[in-house]
Amino acid sequence: MSSITSAGVASGIDFESIIEASVTAKSTSLSSRVTEQKTNAEIELTGVGKLKSLLSSFQDICTDIAEKNSFNKRSITVHQDATDPVFTVEGKDDASNGNYNITVTQLAQSTSYATTVADSTEQLGAGTLTFSVGSGDDAKSFTVDVAEDDTLESLRTKINQHTESFGVTANILTLSDGSSKFILDSTLTGDDYSNFSITSTGSANLEQFTAGVTTDASGNKVSSGNMDLVKVGQDALIDVDGSVLSSNTNTFDDTIKGLKITVNRLSDTETITDSDGTTTTGYKSNKVSISTDTTAIKDMLQSFIDTYNTLRSSLDELSARNTYTDGESNDDGGYLAGDSTCDSIKSSLSNMLSSFKLEGEGVNNIFSMGIEMDNYGNLSINTDTFNEIVDSNYEQLVAAFGGDNGICSQMDKYLEEYTKSSGVLDLREQSLNSEIKTWEDKESANAFYLEKYEQSLRAKYASLDTYIANMNTSLSYLYSAFSSSSSS
Repeated sequence: MSSITSAGVASGIDFESIIEASVTAKSTSLSSRVTEQKTNAEIELTGVGKLKSLLSSFQDICTDIAEKNSFNKRSITVHQDATDPVFTVEGKDDASNGNYNITVTQLAQSTSYATTVADSTEQLGAGTLTFSVGSGDDAKSFTVDVAEDDTLESLRTKINQHTESFGVTANILTLSDGSSKFILDSTLTGDDYSNFSITSTGSANLEQFTAGVTTDASGNKVSSGNMDLVKVGQDALIDVDGSVLSSNTNTFDDTIKGLKITVNRLSDTETITDSDGTTTTGYKSNKVSISTDTTAIKDMLQSFIDTYNTLRSSLDELSARNTYTDGESNDDGGYLAGDSTCDSIKSSLSNMLSSFKLEGEGVNNIFSMGIEMDNYGNLSINTDTFNEIVDSNYEQLVAAFGGDNGICSQMDKYLEEYTKSSGVLDLREQSLNSEIKTWEDKESANAFYLEKYEQSLRAKYASLDTYIANMNTSLSYLYSAFSSSSSS
């Protein structure tokens, strides 16, 4: 409240308390309904936000299950030494059940060269070194400019830091006799990159770093330049049930459809004895078994059931009505106390589950697949029945829950009408925000009215204060005059 002056100063009457009480009474009268309506709208807005969040969380689960291949969960077993695995296998969404005997017969590697340099501090002289690899559209190359005073160490740095390098690395080994071995590696693995080459121009000292791959008279791979060939680029090779598969890296991604195999080392060797008694040494295969991962599928559906049950109980909490004691509300209801929306959603979802059916007889609804519903509408899984369905009616299970026509997709589409932009709940939030804004405007208007009301009261009581003060002065004068007359 604003103060214009202290009322009652002239007359000595406590008009200030009268004004304060009058303004307080008027404020209570004006604000009681506004405050109540605004508070109710804010509580409801919070409840709508919580409802939208609950529905969206359940939709996320439904969307994941409805996605293509969501049920294609595989358990992969590789029979090998777990402490030193030959390879690892990962299953993808489109993996299929099966058994394979896999042998790793060759690892992918890059081409590298080495040469010995007597004095690593010797200046190399000006010129260039050009590094090339690949062919056709996949050809790559870059050139390093060598300065007059560059040494082996500074050349190493230039090569490793060159911005256009396709991955070439340079390293220096210090040997026991004090000389240095300079090693260059293309780092690109596979047969297609086995032709890694190095050419030079300028200083004759740079010719010691030239290299290329060629085949000698015996069919062996050797260097065509002045560096020694340490290793030549090659593909990784695996034998899968008699078929040889290749990869330019040590990863076979989708070479077996739906699988990603990463080889770590060559397979163990074993001695093989032919029928005539001849013995040879060969690679030992490792068995890979891929089967339906019942546990993962059950866990996925358990998440659906848990989220569904949580949604039901949360809807009950949101819409719970206030309880009363001796006729007085305990204000213990939910944010959407008595709101029919929650009951409507809960009832619709329950009906969708109960009425859902697939074509055909027998296992054609979710309750014949190991899903159970208690008297309160909550779901659970009967493990024994569910496991039998996975083994005998897997496709029916997938059709019931997954895909565009499954129960999860249907629930998602139904709830989308509530949660989408400009959907039922979005429009309701907009309406509530508008209502709250109206009550806030009313609060501002009431505050302005109260200020004017107080000013009006102060003006009236100021006049009364002056009038009474004047009357008191007149009475005091008459009393004085009367006293003087009587004493005469």
